[in-house]
Amino acid sequence: KGSEVLGTIEVYDPATETWKSLPPMLTPRDHLAVGVVDGRLYAIGGRKGTMRQNLAVNEAYDPLENRWSARNPMPTARGGIAAVTVGSRIYVFGGEEPERTFDVTEAYEPQKDRWVKLASMPTARHGLGAAAWKGRIYVIGGGPTPGASRSDINEVFTPPQ
Repeated sequence: KGSEVLGTIEVYDPATETWKSLPPMLTPRDHLAVGVVDGRLYAIGGRKGTMRQNLAVNEAYDPLENRWSARNPMPTARGGIAAVTVGSRIYVFGGEEPERTFDVTEAYEPQKDRWVKLASMPTARHGLGAAAWKGRIYVIGGGPTPGASRSDINEVFTPPQ
């Protein structure tokens, strides 16, 4: 619908090659990140269309109850972030606002519904990717300046035990 920010959630079943709508997120947004812990999907951060409207929201979808619930918000409101799950934590990296990019690394612990601030990324970026492999997190690409910037940076983060 043009520039409208949506809360729509759809799930694809490859066995039946069909799509199904789920209840929408409580907070419509874009540029968010997601992680899964213990079968629940967490929709974290994002923004309402512009970098000036970054959000700290954190919402959990429980597939057994087929509903969303609000969780403890992220300490740093930001969109254009990356997230990855390692063990029982969801790690969130980077982000942007009109004046700067973020080097922030925060981890969410769903069992305790709390956030932990961790060591900053060496290079502040937004629009980046994150992947976990053998206990390490690779934080890849992203723009070092707000807006349409890019890089070939690949930094490795080792989560605390």
